Amino acid sequence: ILLLINFYLEGKIKVKINRKIIIILTIIIYLSVTTFSFNIIFYSGLKIYFIDVGQGDSALIICESGKKILVDGGGSKAGSNYDVGENITLPYLLVRKIMHLDYIICSHFDSDHVQGLEAVLENIKVDKLILTKQMTISENYKKIVEICNRKKVKVIEVKEKDNLKIDDKTTIQILAPDINNFIDDGKGGLNSNAIVFKLIYKLKNNKNITALFTGDIEEKTEKSLIEKYGKKLKVDILKVAHHGSKTSSIFEFLELVKPQIALICVGKNNTFGHPNDGVIQRLKNLKTQIFRTDEMGEIDIEINDVGNIKINKKIN
Repeated sequence: ILLLINFYLEGKIKVKINRKIIIILTIIIYLSVTTFSFNIIFYSGLKIYFIDVGQGDSALIICESGKKILVDGGGSKAGSNYDVGENITLPYLLVRKIMHLDYIICSHFDSDHVQGLEAVLENIKVDKLILTKQMTISENYKKIVEICNRKKVKVIEVKEKDNLKIDDKTTIQILAPDINNFIDDGKGGLNSNAIVFKLIYKLKNNKNITALFTGDIEEKTEKSLIEKYGKKLKVDILKVAHHGSKTSSIFEFLELVKPQIALICVGKNNTFGHPNDGVIQRLKNLKTQIFRTDEMGEIDIEINDVGNIKINKKIN
């Protein structure tokens, strides 16, 4: 359009149009294009990408400062010939030209959360890996720690009430686990003692946008969080625990969290019955917007520095 207008102004195209209209149209187009380009290049805000890794969890957080945090990496079952890390998680990062991560957070060491991190740790520079003390030392834990030691990745052990200041606007508050009082779920305690953290993004007006990441915690842990934090559990965005399992997301917990937006990371046509219909209904009763990776693919959340939340999704 700009080229045609230029030809008109030079007299190469003869059309009976008021010259003032052409000049005004040119200015409008120019300002629109430059403003759009400026917003893309200098976007100011927080981005959270919930990656479609099938039946597993993985999320990439990009802070306003450019700091990058990978929360879990998805993964394949033991003995599977399909490597989620090599086929999904690592390529996902490389396509986005991410060759450096400031942090990786391992919520817990179930394969569908951490197996995919092996390929990432082997091929991308990682500064720090966040984990917590384990009730049960698993093979996945040993393997991840071994890779970190070999690749000189700093391993940081966290517990409830720890704070990680990522940058001037981004803080991570660790809400669980209580490593002095592990929750015994009769299954090794991996799920029940997962890292639960609140991501806090400070806005220009000094208010906050918050997101709660819950790993695979179940009812006992949710009740413990209710007792310890009560109304402080309230957040804007919730990563629903354990792929929407019926063993998690009890009404009392969701009522306190009361998220505006809920994300469920879950595999399409999975054999576990995730997400549970009861969990979905409880979220709907709270008028929460629900987004699922099995139905929508990757889900991107963009939060600008005045608190506007935009959700982009790719329909599978």
